[in-house]
Amino acid sequence: MLSYPFILVLQIPQTRKMASRTTVQSVASDLKSHEAKCEERWKTIFRETAEIKQEMNDLNKTLRIAMFGTFGFIGTLLIAFVTIFFGN
Repeated sequence: MLSYPFILVLQIPQTRKMASRTTVQSVASDLKSHEAKCEERWKTIFRETAEIKQEMNDLNKTLRIAMFGTFGFIGTLLIAFVTIFFGN
């Protein structure tokens, strides 16, 4: 009996079914729903951006007030020290 080191395998071609083709109407409806979703997303983004701008403006105002208060306090202390030491 002869023993062969390999096995012969025959490949049988398989028939593939054609994928269903998309129609113009289905593409148009998909595009329309996509545009509606994107429009809502952009509205949300613009609204949040406006809120962030407002918060930044409020923060800048608060920092300006704190800066003027700090410099005013330092100026007052400087004037007080000058008058105490050189006021005689």
